[in-house]
Amino acid sequence: MEFANDGMRDSLTGLMAPALFYESAARLISWSRRRDEPLSLIVAELGDLDADGIVKLARDLSAELRGGDLLSRLGIFTLILMIVGDSKASGHLIFRLENAIKPKVRYRFVTLDADEDVAKGLSRLGV
Repeated sequence: MEFANDGMRDSLTGLMAPALFYESAARLISWSRRRDEPLSLIVAELGDLDADGIVKLARDLSAELRGGDLLSRLGIFTLILMIVGDSKASGHLIFRLENAIKPKVRYRFVTLDADEDVAKGLSRLGV
């Protein structure tokens, strides 16, 4: 399986490519700081899904998200979500995803600190 994109969309899933995700995340961070809203990053580790499984999972995840949430494929078996919300909101979303989406995916999350960017948040997640 290959990981390729045109800079805007992942060629397999149609999700945001990393470059578009980082650009969109920067705008969302700026918006959230102006409104004093927390942001969280959620990493979904896909294990060893085949291409069809990854496409289905990407569709299922997209269907569960709100309009302002961001979803990107950052690596062959790694998806990243950015949501407006704190650790409680992340926990609720992960609970919903774990019950709605099969196969099982490993989720981890962090709530961004007030001065933190996406790269630092991903670093804390070990991505």
